Amino acid sequence: MLEKLMYCRLHNFLQKQNVLYKYQFGFRKGYSTSLALLELLDTLYSHCDQREIVIGMYFDLTKAFDTVDHNILLYKLNNYGVCGNLLNWFKSYLSNRQQFVSVGCSRSQLLNVTCGVPQGSVLGPLLFLLYINDINNSCTECTVRLFADDTNLFVYLNVAYCKANQALFKLHNWFNANKLTLNFDKLCYTVFGCVDVGNSYSITLGARHLQRVQCTEYLGVMIDSDLSWKEHIDYVYHKILKFCGIFYKVKFKLPHEIMKLLYFAFVYPHLLYGIEVYANTPFSHIYKLHILNNKLLRIAQGRTILTRTHVIYKSYNTLPITVLHKYQIMLFVHRCLFNSHLLPSVFSGYFDLNSSVHSYLTRSSDKLHLFSVYSSSGAKCIKFKGSQLWNNLPNSLSVISSYDSFKRELKNYLVQEFDI
Repeated sequence: MLEKLMYCRLHNFLQKQNVLYKYQFGFRKGYSTSLALLELLDTLYSHCDQREIVIGMYFDLTKAFDTVDHNILLYKLNNYGVCGNLLNWFKSYLSNRQQFVSVGCSRSQLLNVTCGVPQGSVLGPLLFLLYINDINNSCTECTVRLFADDTNLFVYLNVAYCKANQALFKLHNWFNANKLTLNFDKLCYTVFGCVDVGNSYSITLGARHLQRVQCTEYLGVMIDSDLSWKEHIDYVYHKILKFCGIFYKVKFKLPHEIMKLLYFAFVYPHLLYGIEVYANTPFSHIYKLHILNNKLLRIAQGRTILTRTHVIYKSYNTLPITVLHKYQIMLFVHRCLFNSHLLPSVFSGYFDLNSSVHSYLTRSSDKLHLFSVYSSSGAKCIKFKGSQLWNNLPNSLSVISSYDSFKRELKNYLVQEFDI
């Protein structure tokens, strides 16, 4: 209880003073991995639209939570304004902790814990966020994106390789200064963009050459260098394919209500997670996942292959993948327009009305402004695609300020509009 009270006091102070790094999406209310993915992909698409090279570097820290230096942490707390009796409380909280190893009936001697934040505690994650909060100061010309200890760096422009090497050197120095250890075996990078540089350049750290990969897992989504999403679609496809056999075996033994619960517990979450980004691809890429989802719905509902598609979706009050993609994007736009205070600060002013861009009184003044794009990559930006989708909504929908009401009415509209 005392930890929770201290957490609330410290967290409220950090929120009021706007201390936490805006690209830190871990252990923060309202900062979901889906939003982190959406923000990153919009950035990638916009730079690719400008025909710039984008290099994404992915870092892995060895036992990051266990190697936090207590003296450095207390020094940083003091710099952020935690001082006096409160700082002494944290010093007492971290000190005089002991640990031992138990194997069977044997137990080792007690040893003092001289580093690391208490894992499993209420305050541990927040203290770790403060420990790495200043990481972006090590290379201000680039943007470091974080999800707790998951550290990623993205650099842009046609001199990206030069910037990447410089940023890597600076980040490595920061990790060393803060007594955090990089796992060099897992260090890798991906090159995005339409400019093919081949093997002319490389990213190095001392004598080590970082491995260039064509696809990597980022926050649970497989991101490939072409942003085609084929690898992630295959990944999801094989994740849910096994449920065809499972559903076949149990559909005659379980009632329809339980089969519906099984679908939304084991299949639907895989389809829904990251759908804003991975379904932003040609239908030919996602077709097999669409067909598999239809098959699973028919099996779960005990329907034949002749059953029309819109019937199986209406029965479970859900949407096909392509429509669900648009549905999720429009929900995001609604949150940006009516509940922006509940979103991370990076989405502040994400969408603009035409009336805020020009002073002319036109029929589209209350519509969202569409910025110029120069390629199919730019058209995939949620900032652009979301504005398009929102502007095509009827006024009776776009003026609904209640999120729950909008969510319900939007689904009803999509069911009718797209004739599923």
